[in-house]
Order: sequence, then C-alpha cells, then structure tokens
Amino acid sequence: MEWKIGETIAALRRRRGMTQEALASAVGVSAAAVSKWETGASCPDVALLSPLARALRTDVNALLDFTAQPSEKECAAYVNEVAELALSGDAGAARTRIEALLREYPDCPALQYQLAALLMSLPVWEGGAEDAADRARAKALLSAAAEGDDLRYAAQAAHTLAGLCAGDGELERAEALLDGLPSPSPDAAMLRALIAEKRGETEQAKRILQTELLRAFNAAQTCLMRLAGTPFAEPEEALTVIRALEACAEAVGFPYSMQDALYAETYIRAGNYPRAAEHLLRLAHFLAAPPEWGGSPLFSLLGKEAGGMVRSFAAMRQGFAAALEREDTFAPLRGMPQYEAALALLREEPPQA
Repeated sequence: MEWKIGETIAALRRRRGMTQEALASAVGVSAAAVSKWETGASCPDVALLSPLARALRTDVNALLDFTAQPSEKECAAYVNEVAELALSGDAGAARTRIEALLREYPDCPALQYQLAALLMSLPVWEGGAEDAADRARAKALLSAAAEGDDLRYAAQAAHTLAGLCAGDGELERAEALLDGLPSPSPDAAMLRALIAEKRGETEQAKRILQTELLRAFNAAQTCLMRLAGTPFAEPEEALTVIRALEACAEAVGFPYSMQDALYAETYIRAGNYPRAAEHLLRLAHFLAAPPEWGGSPLFSLLGKEAGGMVRSFAAMRQGFAAALEREDTFAPLRGMPQYEAALALLREEPPQA
C-alpha cells in the first residue's frame, strides 16, 4: 500500500491554517524537514507521529490514513481489479493480488467472501482443472466470513461454504452450516422496493425489483440445469426440463443460457449421437461468438450486472475445448464431422476487439 503521509500532513496543515514554520515549531523540527515530509522526500520519525497528530488536531490513525476495513466502493474496486487480472489470462497475478489484499485487510468479510468466489472461478478462466489449493483457500476464507460480524456476508458465506462441503463429502459440516443459517423471513428485497416506491424513488424501486428478478432467474436456471442431469432425470424427462430452461431464458430476453451443452449431454445419454453432435457444434458457435448483451427491458437498469457473463466466454471456450479432448463423456462423438468442426472452432483464436 502506498504511504501518503506527506500529502496528509500538508492537507491537515492547510486546513488548520498553519504555515510549515508553525508546524515545525510545534513539533520541534526545522521548516525544511516539514517541507521534505510534504514533498515525499522523507518521512517523519515514528517518535514524532503523536506530536504531529496533536499539532494537527487529529489522531495517528488519521495521520497514517489507516482504516481497519475498506469502504464498499474500495472493496468493489479491489474485487474488480482481481477479476480484470484473471480475465486477462494472468491467474498467477490474480492469486498474488488476492493474497496481498488479504494481508492488508485480514478481517474483512466482504473481501473474504468475494475473493473466495474469484478463487473458485480461476480454473474456469485458466481453462484447466480445479486447483485443490484454491478450493481449500476459498473454503478457509468463506469460513472466516461466515464467522465474522458482518451479517450481510455471514449467511451468504455459510451457504456457499455448505455447498462446497457437500461437494467434498463433508456432509455433517454442510448440514451444520445450513442449520446455523437464519430462519426464512419475508422477502427483504420486496419490502425495500416498497419503501423506495413510497418515498417516490421509482427508479431505485425498479432497480431493486430487477435485481431480484435476475437473482430469481439465475436460481431457476440452476435448478433446471440440475434437474436435467443424472441422477434426477432420464433422457426424455431431461429434454422436457431443458426446453423449460430454454423457454425461461427466451422469456426474460437472456441470450446466454447454456442449453446446448445440456442437449448434447442428454442426447449422448440417449444414444442419439447425431443430435448430440449437432448441439455440440451449436454450442461451439455460441462460445466462439457470443451475442452482444443488448439489454432486456426486464433488466434495463442493471446493464453490465445482467450481461457480466459475456467476458468469461473466452476462458469458457478454452475449458470446453479441453473437456472435448479429454473427457470420456464425448468419446462417442469423436471422429464425427460436427465434433471435429466444433473442436476446430473452439481452438481458433477469438477475434480481437
């Protein structure tokens, strides 16, 4: 973290209407020493921090520009910074920056929760298999956030951690985490929208409702995708579920549903390899040239938040190309013209923006 004590001293001195000479006299140094502090040529000795704080009518924390936790704006900027590194293909730099942020703010639940999610996403952006160390680190961060005193993130972190524990076979821990979550309460988002509406804040109320709709849509997508797979559905039933997913995405004007991946998997299970290969090629075209997020009237105030998935497609296409080559699921399709065309398409370098 860059230390800007000189700028802080200069700003506080001017705010108090003091000259450099007056401040120098108050703390027992020369005016030249104060000038060097303010220009960054040198820093005050540690023993002078308390006298400086008293002379400037502040405290040492303010003098050092120290905050225990980042603001929400700062936190969002840090998370975006890490995401930019990951999306640029430098996952190593993203991991290094994550650890630096956690050293600087070791007890910030917001960063713990959001950086854990980024750690879990890095393998997708790298186009490789999941890293056990990333998963373990993410679980540790989620555990800390779940036990923290920020209620906005504690429940979310506990819920996410429960999902990871369930996936790792830690079923008793997963159940304990879920048992510790607050009991369901009336939907706070609906109440917040009502409050904003009654205050005359129509746009804010609309934004809240659109955000809740996007959350509900994402939850519905997740449920349908799970229900379409084994062990929940045989191929015929799975096809019905996938059609529902497709209709749901079309209804809300969301162009990024991955139904072709589900169709391909389901037709492979049914032994209908030509249909599976057809959907595989459609999926490859989709990942190679995803549609631009033109917005939907249902998410008109959300913009990038609703279309944020677009930027991850380059990494997704790399990961899917690797899966086509190595996973046994696709073995029945290898050698078919559509399979080879899909693989070639996914291997192509995406056009530069």
